[in-house]
Amino acid sequence: MSDIAKNEKRLNKRHLIEAEVMFNTKNDIYMAKTVDISESGIRIVTEKPINIRFQIKENNKLVLYDSQLVWARVKDDGSMEYGLKYSTKLTK
Repeated sequence: MSDIAKNEKRLNKRHLIEAEVMFNTKNDIYMAKTVDISESGIRIVTEKPINIRFQIKENNKLVLYDSQLVWARVKDDGSMEYGLKYSTKLTK
């Protein structure tokens, strides 16, 4: 049984497809390959992690981090939740 069949939680049927896609974050462009696609979305695989830069307030000071996207999921209320792994703290 394929991953698609045993882990199916989607409303639309997935179709296996292999194609190259490009996407970007603010300043980066990433190459990826599709895994499957439906009318409502697409699953992709990248060769390297997606880098995300963010800032957070620590002790009343804004601190800048570079991080890598580790996982993402839709919560029950429809909002998105992301797991980021710190790679560099840019502000001391």
